[in-house]
Amino acid sequence: MISAVVVNWNSGTLLERCVASLLRCAPGCEIVVVDNASEDHSADFISSVRPGPVLMRNSTNLGFAAANNAGWTRSGGDDVLFLNPDVECTEGAVDGLREALDCRPSVWACAGCLVSASAPGRAESSVRRLPTISSVASDMLLLDEIWPGNPWTAHCRMRGEDPGSGREVEQPAAACIMFRRSALEALGGFDEGFRPAWFEDVDLCKRVRDAGGRILFHPSAQFRHQGGYSLDKLSYGKFLEYYHTNQIRYFAKHHGERRARQVRRLVIAGMRLRAGLSLLHPLARGSTRAQSFRIFSGAARHFSEAVGDSA
Repeated sequence: MISAVVVNWNSGTLLERCVASLLRCAPGCEIVVVDNASEDHSADFISSVRPGPVLMRNSTNLGFAAANNAGWTRSGGDDVLFLNPDVECTEGAVDGLREALDCRPSVWACAGCLVSASAPGRAESSVRRLPTISSVASDMLLLDEIWPGNPWTAHCRMRGEDPGSGREVEQPAAACIMFRRSALEALGGFDEGFRPAWFEDVDLCKRVRDAGGRILFHPSAQFRHQGGYSLDKLSYGKFLEYYHTNQIRYFAKHHGERRARQVRRLVIAGMRLRAGLSLLHPLARGSTRAQSFRIFSGAARHFSEAVGDSA
């Protein structure tokens, strides 16, 4: 049996469309929805759905990792599909992931191909290599703007490789990925120290590979992706804080405190660079220019003042 775990946080009508696609395209799949203290009543419709998904309501927002752990440990399937609420299945996609797992014992996880909901048929760039100091530096120091073809970004984002080919990958998008239950049990699931979101998926993929497991990308298993819904619920300043705090924690965990300190310095430099450029940008005017400066300079100050390089 396949279990699908969907973590919901104020996703509006997207959750209902996600669940409807699972019921339509993966009949017999157990569906577990974990609601992270949403305030928009987006999970209320589930009580009227037959056959009914399991609904777990958290009284507080536990974060993405903890909610996913609660969902998969509550489920009973041999294979567990983690699906974001802004993703919809297409016909045969869920079975395609399961078959890819079942016929390859060395594969611990298999990711589907995300296609844009706004541009049907256009595949998104949803697989990357695991991050390195070089890839962080090229991102934070805006190297792509100066040298779009730089080899560090190209390597991390797998540019030049056929996006339609099935292959082993290091870090697929967590919006749609299926794991063997045995792999989740062996690894203890997601690391709940990554809160509220970001880098818990990168960490889990790293641990899969470190333990000898393989991760496949299955391009013919297509899932429609709305994208960006969670960012709409956060201020940009909070996103920067959460994302880079977890990024630094990831490097401390897997590469040591020295690498984490290097990443922190790159983040601070990148925020200061962006703050300076926001004042010079020809399209920025008045309050927009001032707001951008405050966001980036505030982020630089936050990471400069943060205590402990692995926080």
